[in-house]
Amino acid sequence: MRLLCLHCREISDVEQTETESCCPVCGDVNIPAYADDTVTLTLTTHELRILTMWAANWAAKIDTTPDAYYDAAHVITGICDHLAQYTDAPLTLTQEFADLRATFPDATVTVYRDGQETDL
Repeated sequence: MRLLCLHCREISDVEQTETESCCPVCGDVNIPAYADDTVTLTLTTHELRILTMWAANWAAKIDTTPDAYYDAAHVITGICDHLAQYTDAPLTLTQEFADLRATFPDATVTVYRDGQETDL
């Protein structure tokens, strides 16, 4: 069976009888996805952007909580990067701001999260 590590995005081939306790590439101990268990769906680019922007924002917020047990922002970023191969539209606010900075290099862009200035 082929397992996808949601942390490093590497696919590993393992026998069903093996009992892996972590990703053989990065050592992540969270539950992997079945790499061949895929789905085809149709969304507008706008719908996809809404979903990914909300997911990235949520992950960034919970990633800083003391009880966060894994790097949620890293996992969501990996999924968004994977989805980005299918569209030219920025799927996260981080990418949106990076595109703005690239288009207008002399402009000042200030981002606030929870009342604090941050750098995306």
